[in-house]
Amino acid sequence: MRTLRTGTLCLLGASALLAACDSNDDPPPNPTPVDTSPRKLTLLQTSDLHTNIFPWDYFTGKPDAKRGLAKVATLIKQERAKNPDCTLLVDTGDTIQGSPLGTYYALVDNAPKHPMAAAMNELGYVAMALGNHEFNYGQDVLGKFKGEANFPLLGANVRKSDGSEAFTPYVMTTVCDVKVGILGLVTPGVATWERKDNITGLRFDDPLETAKAYVPKMKEAGADVVVVAIHSGPDKQPTGSATSPESWLADYADPTKWTDRGNIAGENEAAQIAQQVADVDVLLTGHTHQPIPKMLLKNAQGREVLLTQPNRWGSHLAHVQLNVTWNGERWGVEAHDSQLHAVDDTVAEDATVKGLVQAYHDTTVAYVNQKIGSTTAPFTGGFPGRYVDSPLADLLNIVQEEAAEEAGFPVDLSATAIFSNDVALPAGDVTLRDAYSVYIYDNTLYVMEINGSILRRALEMNTLYFKQLDGANLPAKPADAKATTPSVADYNWDLYSRIEYGYDLTKPAGSRLTHLRFQGQDVRDDQVFRIAVNNYRGGGGGGYSMFKEGRLLWSSADGVRDYVARYMQSHQGLAPDVVNTCNFTLAPDLYTPYFQATLGPAKCAPAK
Repeated sequence: MRTLRTGTLCLLGASALLAACDSNDDPPPNPTPVDTSPRKLTLLQTSDLHTNIFPWDYFTGKPDAKRGLAKVATLIKQERAKNPDCTLLVDTGDTIQGSPLGTYYALVDNAPKHPMAAAMNELGYVAMALGNHEFNYGQDVLGKFKGEANFPLLGANVRKSDGSEAFTPYVMTTVCDVKVGILGLVTPGVATWERKDNITGLRFDDPLETAKAYVPKMKEAGADVVVVAIHSGPDKQPTGSATSPESWLADYADPTKWTDRGNIAGENEAAQIAQQVADVDVLLTGHTHQPIPKMLLKNAQGREVLLTQPNRWGSHLAHVQLNVTWNGERWGVEAHDSQLHAVDDTVAEDATVKGLVQAYHDTTVAYVNQKIGSTTAPFTGGFPGRYVDSPLADLLNIVQEEAAEEAGFPVDLSATAIFSNDVALPAGDVTLRDAYSVYIYDNTLYVMEINGSILRRALEMNTLYFKQLDGANLPAKPADAKATTPSVADYNWDLYSRIEYGYDLTKPAGSRLTHLRFQGQDVRDDQVFRIAVNNYRGGGGGGYSMFKEGRLLWSSADGVRDYVARYMQSHQGLAPDVVNTCNFTLAPDLYTPYFQATLGPAKCAPAK
């Protein structure tokens, strides 16, 4: 290495130095032999940070010791110190959106350097793959963050309308004499979920086909190791416990070991890239919000490809170890391994990162703690808000209905979800934090035209949230009533307004809808409705592809969360019983056995 550097200086130096190099009559010294001994590279990865820097939950207003980049920073610095010259740090997206910290510094005060840029610059990231949520605030906000980051934002499959590259596709970096190529990709679901004016002039190509085009270019450019940093995960999950590291090591080709995640087309193609693209060594993945310590996938040449994912919100750091050897011509990966380091009570915040973003955090806390409204009694969320026709779901649907009507698009019905298990509007004063806590995502609002067939299929799919139940032998815990094969995210259980419908969960999936009526009449398949839904669901998110058959009539410029806050400001003294309208039934009754003893009877629970 010393000989190579000296030679470069001679070539790039001033003319006097070149003359000195040329005029030396002494015989050249014997070159220092190139060190080709085996070496170990370290890849560290974060993903889906969603502007969680502090170990703090802005929606509950409480500390959370199991999250935050400030804590992950401590792990990063510990691991980097073990292999300082041969370590690379990468992020795989959904970085600038997700908490009120991100909302504030995107929409309220976008003048300062973005807090995520400040924190990540300190940690020395080499690259970040774009996530779908990077586009939530539009290209101006994203462009400002891009300009503030000391590392490239990668998105090989994000193209301009003319097909040219919109972002840097990949980077090449050399550590320990080994040239590492990092290709960045994002799920093409951006085009489905995102507001069109946020992605004007952009298209999102298939990640698999993009990887097939770029990996050979990277190898031709001299990449010894090829890393795919992708905001997309496996399209399947283990049929057993996805929290068990061993379950992720099952043969991906065995259909008895894996179950579909309910993806939209191309949403999660990480496994296919590993299997079908030659010369990929490692996939650093994100998007699916799962801790995946290690997956091993065989490509067409029989080589084993490593895949990992560090979950969400800064709860884990992914740590990949690559043993690299020289084959006489170039370096190559001889062996690999990976693990996740969890953030918990034993991990301290990094003092430098904390100091850089403390003022941002304090400003955000003050912002979300301002009073905006009041209630006469609590609006309960979580499972007690989902397992019965609840005031909270009705409130969210009313907000959506009124927002649509104010925009000139009155609707026949609305659908929403209760996103978090740790949420309720309190009795008495309500803060902005409280209002945000009942709608934690930056979804916008759609008004769509659908027919009765679409509605019926969506309602039937809705019940995949639950396993088949025996009313006389219910699970011990309310969470155990949920399906596990596959498990369904809480935000994929929708609660509707203005239609009368019910489910019988003792029946198998696909035949649980007991009735569906609108204004007292059975719904016909050809009947046309206007529905208010968020942009994620309206775009087919969560596997609800039938909504893509509908017609988009209007898309809001503001987030649903902001409509919730405004509604509460203009409707002081909200009363749950007044808001609550009973139009939905669930059999067996899940509210009474699980929650009545502690929360009291529900207005819409079946009478005993």
